[in-house]
Amino acid sequence: MRNCIASALLLLATVAATQAASVAKPTCGGTSSSKNINLVNPKNPPRVCEYHIKPTSRYVCQLRIDWAMTLAQPTLESQGSGLTYAECTRDYFEVDGLKLCGTELWQHIYVPLNATDGESMVDLVISLADRGGDSGLPAAYWDMVVTQLECPAGASVRSLDLDDGVPIEGRATSIKDGFFVAPSGCRQYFPQAKGVVKSFNYNDGNGIYPSRMNYAICFRRQTDTKALTIRAYYFNVGDVVAASTLMTDENCYSSESTNDLDADFLMVPQATFEDSHKHATYFCGSIKKDVVISSNNPGPLMVLFNSDDIYRQNEAGFAFTYVVS
Repeated sequence: MRNCIASALLLLATVAATQAASVAKPTCGGTSSSKNINLVNPKNPPRVCEYHIKPTSRYVCQLRIDWAMTLAQPTLESQGSGLTYAECTRDYFEVDGLKLCGTELWQHIYVPLNATDGESMVDLVISLADRGGDSGLPAAYWDMVVTQLECPAGASVRSLDLDDGVPIEGRATSIKDGFFVAPSGCRQYFPQAKGVVKSFNYNDGNGIYPSRMNYAICFRRQTDTKALTIRAYYFNVGDVVAASTLMTDENCYSSESTNDLDADFLMVPQATFEDSHKHATYFCGSIKKDVVISSNNPGPLMVLFNSDDIYRQNEAGFAFTYVVS
C-alpha cells in the first residue's frame, strides 16, 4: 500500500517540481484540460457524475489515473445453469471501456489519449445506485489524481531527464514525463525498480475481482535489466476451492479449450520458481505462503491477468511485490 501511495505522490511531486503547475479540481459535469487534475466526490454526489478530460497540449499521449475509492462491491449476476459472474452493476467507475468498483486504496490505470486529434477527449464516469432508504450500500467516496503525460513527437521517452538545451517544438522543455510514460498497450505501469502490485478490488483479500478482464501490467526495463522477480504473498485466482494450492500452465489455461471457461490466470512469461527451478507461464489456484518466481524474458517486462465469465468462490485476486534487477 505504501508503495502505491508513494508512486502517486512521486508522480505529483515530479510534476510539481518540474512544471510548478496548478491542480484543477472540476466538479461533476466539468471539463478540464489541465495537466494535473484532482477529482473528489461532492458531499452529496449525483447518481451519475461525469468528468471530461481534454489534452493540455498536442504532445499528450496518455492519462495516468491514480485513485482511492469506496463503491459497492461487484454483484454476482446469473447466467443460467447455476453459474454466476462478477460485474460492477450497482456502482461503478468507468473509463476507456473499463468498469471498476469496490474498495481501492491507491490503485492506478493508464488510458491512451491521442492529442493529435483536435476532438480527443476522455470521459470518466462514476455511476451510483440509489442510496435512499436502507440500501446497505457504503457511502460513495472517490479521490482521483489524473495526470496528462506528454511524449515528444514520434517517440516515447524513458528517462526522468530531458536535455534542456534541446528545445521541443510547442512543448515546455521543463516537462519530464518520460519516466512515467507506459509502453503501448499497458493498463498498468510500474516504472520504479521495486513496488507492490494488487488486482483491482483486492481490498486486503476481502474483495472480488470483476469477471471478463484481460489486461497487461508492465514494468520499466533499462539497458542493464536482467530479470523481474515476483514474490506473491496473496493469491486466490480461479477455482481456489477445488485447488487449495498453486497450479500452473495446463491446469490454468488448457491448450485444448475452445473458449475462455476456466481461464482465470496470471501469465508470467518465461517464469522460473526460485525454490524448485521449475518453469511455468500460467498461474492460478491459491497459496498460503510466499512464492517467488523470476522472469527473464528478453522483451518488455510484463505480466498479464485474465478473468473469465464464471465466478467461483473466493476469487479475491492477488498481491505481490516485485523487483526489477
